[in-house]
Amino acid sequence: MSKSIRIAERVRHHRRWGHWGSCALIALLGAGGARAAEPATEAPSGAENPNASLDLARSVAVTGREAFNAGDYETALALFRRAYTLYPAPTVVLYEARTLDKMGLMLEAIEAYMRTAQIGVASDAPEQFAEAIAAARQEERALRARVPTLTLRVDGVSLNDPNLKIAVNGRAIGAAQIGQAQRLNPGTYRISGSISAERSDQANVVLSEGQNAAVVLHLAAPSPTPPPPVISHSVEPLDEPAPGQNSLRMYAYVAGGIGLTGIGAGLVTGLMATSSHSEAEEKCPAHNCDPNGAGPDAVDDFHSMRTVSTVCYGVGVAGLATGVVLWLLSPDAPAAQAQGLAPWVDARHVGMQGAF
Repeated sequence: MSKSIRIAERVRHHRRWGHWGSCALIALLGAGGARAAEPATEAPSGAENPNASLDLARSVAVTGREAFNAGDYETALALFRRAYTLYPAPTVVLYEARTLDKMGLMLEAIEAYMRTAQIGVASDAPEQFAEAIAAARQEERALRARVPTLTLRVDGVSLNDPNLKIAVNGRAIGAAQIGQAQRLNPGTYRISGSISAERSDQANVVLSEGQNAAVVLHLAAPSPTPPPPVISHSVEPLDEPAPGQNSLRMYAYVAGGIGLTGIGAGLVTGLMATSSHSEAEEKCPAHNCDPNGAGPDAVDDFHSMRTVSTVCYGVGVAGLATGVVLWLLSPDAPAAQAQGLAPWVDARHVGMQGAF
């Protein structure tokens, strides 16, 4: 049979004692002599078990000690509390405190240590009772140094706000506890805080032995969405040219217009002269014209149109050249880009040439 099974059997055995062993408890208690301990705190009522036996309590406590050594702390805790109801000895409460510490219930263990230290001990009590009380005081001081603490803070809200709600693992926290280090058992805690549905925050923290943690909940009102930026377009006024600059630029346009008109007229009259020349060669074969025919008139028309075309080309070239010069003389003209600029013209074409 395993050790855990033996412990369970002994637990069932001691529970049966609690039901039918009243007469035996009275005898054992009398045989045990005067009570060795008077609990200073609230002890189990004698009406619940008026025949509690020191021997039975010792037996239950021994079984609890076996469960404690086996690491079965839940069973050990139940047995130690059962033994305490039978006989509130400080040795039993001491092991209850140690079991709670093993289970990670440090705050409950401190309370059990304090209960142990407050049990009154008679002068004729066993020496182990006084030793248990001294051990409880010493272990309590050492345990207090290992208890973790958690400090909660909030920003963006007044602690006096009636809508402020703070909770740790679902347990409400009062405003007076905000900013104060709270002792807690090791473990995982979920902290939540809110002012409204829009203003809430939460955090998770894992506390280990001896840790001092702090959590800040941010409950400030959300910043209003800024309006879209207004983009302004500045319009810079155009610099008005000086009167002299306007005049030069205007004269350049006029001269250029005259030049283009002259070149256009020269091109038209040149085409007419070419047509007259073809007619004259047709009516005056081998340059022999019949004085009474239409040949001499065709020759005269050719010479006239050629002269007019030449004059028009000349006027056009002069006009374009004048316009270019006047345009280049303007202060804001890109003269540097038109170095070597000059017009050119022949019998059939006209244009500008130079280095740009």
